[in-house]
Amino acid sequence: MTNPDDILTIKQLSEYLMVSEKTIYRMLEKNLLPALRVVGQWRFRRRDIDSWIDRQVKKVEIEGDRGVLAELEQSEIQIAPLIEEENIWLDVPVMSRDEVLAWMILHAKLDEGVDRQAITESVLYRERICSTALVEHAAFPHANDPAKFRFSRKRVLIAVMRQPMNYFDPHSHQPSVIVLILARTVRGYILTLSRAIKLFGDPELIDRLKKCSQPPEIIDTIRKAEQMLPFQGRS
Repeated sequence: MTNPDDILTIKQLSEYLMVSEKTIYRMLEKNLLPALRVVGQWRFRRRDIDSWIDRQVKKVEIEGDRGVLAELEQSEIQIAPLIEEENIWLDVPVMSRDEVLAWMILHAKLDEGVDRQAITESVLYRERICSTALVEHAAFPHANDPAKFRFSRKRVLIAVMRQPMNYFDPHSHQPSVIVLILARTVRGYILTLSRAIKLFGDPELIDRLKKCSQPPEIIDTIRKAEQMLPFQGRS
């Protein structure tokens, strides 16, 4: 078991964050990472890195600051492989924000025995802290503490609404696509979010998704859109 007090090298941190060592050095040059020098070598406490990741999520969601996401662009996680046809819903009728999120989790294909009510409560709690409608036409909800659910794998759930919905967003964003990210860790969420924002921040992609009539079309449309992005990450 990994100890939160573990000390990581540059190589180990690059593997932990799933980015290149070059990206780590670039972030160090900009003083973006919590680090210390030991006999001229960079070292990182894993618990400091985990706390840093949590702060970056809050900065993105509360302040709209996506600077670190840009630095992590090479770590982007491909979205299409994380979507299953059973976790796509089209032409979803008008509901409240809380209703649609609860409905998605209730009907999703998830690990057997997972506590759906607890996931719903965690996702809604996160929304009440701050809105995840980070772009005009899409929202990216997630569990407040994903690690406790012990998901066997990362999943992305997609709901395409019949019309833009009131998401109670302070920036007045009214998403018509809900991209619910069920990652195993906060780190997994922010790495997936870096790609999701680029994808679903494109109004043309949103329009294409709204014209899809079957779940396989959604996956294919997202896959093709990802191929147009400058980086191809790992799933």
